[in-house]
Amino acid sequence: MNETILATLGEFSLADYQPIFPRSLDLGEPLEPKAGNLVKAVVGMRRSGKSYRLFQEMQELIERGVSPERICYFNFEDDRLNPVTPRTGDEVLEAFLYLHPEAGEQGLYLFFDEMQEMQGWGAWLRRIVDTRKTTLYVSGSSSKMLSSEISTEFRGRALDFELLPLSFCEYLQFTGNATAADLKRPAFAQAKRPLLQRRFKDYLRRGGFPATLGLPESQAIGLLQSYVQRTVAADVAERHDVARPRLVSAFAQRALECNGRSVSIRKIENDFRSHGLATSRATLGDLLSYFEEAYLLFVVDERSRSFAEKSNVPPKLYAIDPGLARAVSRASADDEGQRLEDAVYLELRRRTVGMRQGAISSLRTQGHGYEIDFAVDDALSDKLMELYQVCMRADNEKTLERETRALWEAMDERGLEEARLIVGEGEDRIHERGSKRILQTPAWKWFVQGRAV
Repeated sequence: MNETILATLGEFSLADYQPIFPRSLDLGEPLEPKAGNLVKAVVGMRRSGKSYRLFQEMQELIERGVSPERICYFNFEDDRLNPVTPRTGDEVLEAFLYLHPEAGEQGLYLFFDEMQEMQGWGAWLRRIVDTRKTTLYVSGSSSKMLSSEISTEFRGRALDFELLPLSFCEYLQFTGNATAADLKRPAFAQAKRPLLQRRFKDYLRRGGFPATLGLPESQAIGLLQSYVQRTVAADVAERHDVARPRLVSAFAQRALECNGRSVSIRKIENDFRSHGLATSRATLGDLLSYFEEAYLLFVVDERSRSFAEKSNVPPKLYAIDPGLARAVSRASADDEGQRLEDAVYLELRRRTVGMRQGAISSLRTQGHGYEIDFAVDDALSDKLMELYQVCMRADNEKTLERETRALWEAMDERGLEEARLIVGEGEDRIHERGSKRILQTPAWKWFVQGRAV
């Protein structure tokens, strides 16, 4: 028996990881252990809290009455185990059942972290799912365990759950400025308005990576920069065997600087060439898809009116976190408006779980070609299209007209009665034109209001 594995299992205790901050990511009702169960996989960027989401699920099982002796947690990222092979996984189960012999008959709850460290992890997990009475949860670095790979490995027998860094509501709870009960009370937002306004500005600066929030700001910036460097090196260059790390790093920097903006691959190619960094649009396009796979950023396309149409408008990029985008931007950059737009996109992404890919897009009106930041729609949903415009402030008539004209025109074209203008600074207002209206909402309030549209 592998003594290292035996000791690791024997020494593990959830108490060592307390307090476990509860994340809002819902993994659904836990399945009763049986052969052939669906696998639940938590995916996302490094350091976003995937391991602690597993710990949260384990704690909730115990609170439901499941014996801790039926719950096996193991992290395969341990240099004492190298190389990690399917035999290593078999030894983990062998050692756990040696410690808890009755658990095999009752059914196991298995939580495997950094699963991608195992060579041939997919085939091994399929065997365990098919032959063992288990309920199985996995998480792993996005470098080798992408949601697309999980789907391929398990062919319809796995559910993947995307974990983003902390939302603003989670940030308030994590930093001790609100409780979950507070955020459910309608009067809380108005009573704590000055506090929430200040904390929202902090959130746009600091972001939602948990480990950075207890640090002085200068240290937090350095840690966020290291997250980017590690992701680019391991999850892009190493994973895809890119032979030109300088190009990868330069393009990652440029892409994150485009946070909340359209990106022209052609322009970046020409710019790189002018600085002696030869590349091609095809290479940069591939790298952009790798950055998205690694959860470093997201690419949002313009909405086309039919399947056959292809927009010529460059896509917009949004970083995984507004604080991370700020940490890697140039010192001279004042991009609060873009970070606000980034935060709104990420919140919409959290609120559209279950919709299909492309449910969030940008939109241009057919009449004057005005741009709307976000259109949310899925043909399989019974909801009407939702339109969102985002700006830091709309405190004079000229700015307000510029920000709302696209919404008015799009509502006319799409037969919609309502749209929303989210402002970084400003008041609640309702702008009406005939039967149509635009709801203007301060950003801090829209985030706290939860899933209300």
